[in-house]
Amino acid sequence: MKQQKKLMFSKSVAYKWMVSYAVIMLIPLIVSAIIYLQTKQIVEYEIERAGHAMLKQMQNTVDSEMNQAEKMAMQLSIHNDVNKYLNLTLPDERTQSFQIYKARQELSKYKSTNDFVTGIYLYSSRLDKVLTDETYVDSNTFYEINRQMIGMPYADWLTMLKGEADREKGLLPQIEFKRWGTNVVLMKPFSNAGGENVLRGTLVLPLNGSKIQNMLKNVDWVNNGDVYIVDKNQQILFQSNSLANFQSVPFADEGEKGAGTSFMDIAGTENMVSFIDSDTTDWRYISVFPSSVFWEKAREIRNLNLFGLLLCFFVGGGVISYYARKNYNPVRELVNMFSGATDEQSQRVLDEFAFIRESALATIRERDDSNSRQFRQLRVLQTYYLSRLLKGQIEDGLTVEEAARLHHFEWESEDFAVLLFYIQGCGEDGPSPSLANFIVSNILKDFTGEHHGLSFTEMDGMLAAVMNIGAGRSASWKEDIEEALAKMLEFIKQKYRLHIVMAGSERHTGLNSLHLGYLQALEAQEYRLVLEENVSVWYGDIEPQQTDYYLSLNDEVVFINLIKSGELAKASGMVDDILAQFFGSQVSIELVRYAMIDLSSSIMKAVPQETQRSKLWEEWRPMKRLLVCTTRGEFRQELMELTAIACGMANEKLTLMSNNGIGEEVSAYVKDNYADINLSVSMIGAHFGITPQYVSKLFKEQTGQGLHDYISQIRTAEAKVLLQDGVTIEEISARVGFSSSSAFIRVFKKYEGITPGRYKNLQ
Repeated sequence: MKQQKKLMFSKSVAYKWMVSYAVIMLIPLIVSAIIYLQTKQIVEYEIERAGHAMLKQMQNTVDSEMNQAEKMAMQLSIHNDVNKYLNLTLPDERTQSFQIYKARQELSKYKSTNDFVTGIYLYSSRLDKVLTDETYVDSNTFYEINRQMIGMPYADWLTMLKGEADREKGLLPQIEFKRWGTNVVLMKPFSNAGGENVLRGTLVLPLNGSKIQNMLKNVDWVNNGDVYIVDKNQQILFQSNSLANFQSVPFADEGEKGAGTSFMDIAGTENMVSFIDSDTTDWRYISVFPSSVFWEKAREIRNLNLFGLLLCFFVGGGVISYYARKNYNPVRELVNMFSGATDEQSQRVLDEFAFIRESALATIRERDDSNSRQFRQLRVLQTYYLSRLLKGQIEDGLTVEEAARLHHFEWESEDFAVLLFYIQGCGEDGPSPSLANFIVSNILKDFTGEHHGLSFTEMDGMLAAVMNIGAGRSASWKEDIEEALAKMLEFIKQKYRLHIVMAGSERHTGLNSLHLGYLQALEAQEYRLVLEENVSVWYGDIEPQQTDYYLSLNDEVVFINLIKSGELAKASGMVDDILAQFFGSQVSIELVRYAMIDLSSSIMKAVPQETQRSKLWEEWRPMKRLLVCTTRGEFRQELMELTAIACGMANEKLTLMSNNGIGEEVSAYVKDNYADINLSVSMIGAHFGITPQYVSKLFKEQTGQGLHDYISQIRTAEAKVLLQDGVTIEEISARVGFSSSSAFIRVFKKYEGITPGRYKNLQ
């Protein structure tokens, strides 16, 4: 029951209103949801931009200090006292002690000018001693004093100072950074000026790690993350968190470009990793911070946004439900009042939208149907009344004004004329006769305008019009209708491909004269037979002259003999002479119809009797074809066609009578074309130029066998040969001219007594 009520409510107007309001409410909700989803991306973008700026600031500061240290190393490499010290040998060491002192003083000066380095160590390969700004001792003693700082075995440390590993690679670097334990040093090797593959010494500048670490700690978010400086081998040179035990950063090579940011999982925690490459060294600056750091504030914004979405959803849903039901009640009362439903069940299942729509459509349809019925009834009454008027059946004492008011005619005067229209289409794709009458009547009314009133009906297969001549147009009514007819003919011929010919009566006064007008128009229409084609005729323009009808018996015998002998040219010439006798002057229609009957009967006498009994001759129906002609041109065309057909039949009979060898020719033709599926008696007759009936009759007379049976026997004989060769029945049926295998089996069994399959098995 609840499910049924739910289904009923889904058809209600209130439900549709609620859905419409909900769709409108969803627009801001969707926008808010999109903003909610974009919050994380916006925050991430801002954090990335801030982190990149901080790294860039730190990179600029550290790179600037490194440039100063590198410049110091380059200046010391070209200093005269430093080079003199490196060129000393063991024998010269005692004599050049002042020179060593001067070099140490220079180192002390340079150290005091740059707090980025914690000391300056100059190792001499020839003396195997280390000169600093404070001491001058041999390498072993220096190592023992600074063992903790160096953080590696003495042999490895000495090998690094002598650059033996770099010499094996074949290339000595200008300046490189090395890691001594927890310290990073800048090393500048001094090559031998003599080209020997031995270093004169190495300049070592320990970097101030505490200062760099303080720079890293100055980054705003360092308390929640880590900042690293790594070399090209991903070895950590400096880091903000001194308690971290990483020796290298495995994610340092994630980015191949100069700078970038990515999110990755490190030790089970999502972190934002930003990096930037140094402009002067092969170092990379990396910051690693948990994503939760920058989401602490953003989470509050997201929660507030989500709360607002939920609040809008529930409040908006309640408001929608309230106003939808409030606006729905008047509509529901109106629907219940017009629906006529008394029980609650009928009222509840009613779809208001469908009911209103169907009720409106039903009312419109009812109105249109009523108007259409009234219009059709009025047209039927008008047509019936006009037909009675044209036939002379009129009510006594009924005036024109009363008739117009009673039958809704637009008649304004007492003057009338009757017009008859002969309408003929130009092809099979033209409009039907009823549609053609409708087109002509409406277009003619439009072109006639308001000068005259036209009312149409059908009389004896023609469109008849009762024309009420407008007041003041009695002198030019013929010109008006001819002008309108000319416009209509041009329009209809182009668009509807119709040929129209009009015949009209003279002007008459009163309803009693309409019958006379119809007879005049009918006589004018019939008289078009003696005029040219498609010429409109007025009754006042015809003046028939009575002439004698004369067609001698001798002329008829000559005409029949010409047809029997097949002389078409002479027979056609005689037809033209006979027509010239009738149409040489204006004759009566009766004489023309007499001539039609005589000529058609003469043609029928000349046709062989067996042809007259055939179905083909019944289809030609020469008498009917001549009697339906309405113009002189149509009458001559039909008469010439019938004459040609009759002469062709006579020639066909003469040809058959003279051709005694037709049986052999037909047999040869069948043997050559038996595989053609279209081979038939009609095809053979068309090939030899004679009718199928006569070719079949002549073949049987000459061979003693029916032509159809002969064709089937030839095909059966050829099929037997193919069966012996193992060809399939389907292929045989196609190769010997049968339309299907079933037809082949039926014919084969008829002439051989067994089926093709059994015949094939017997072979």
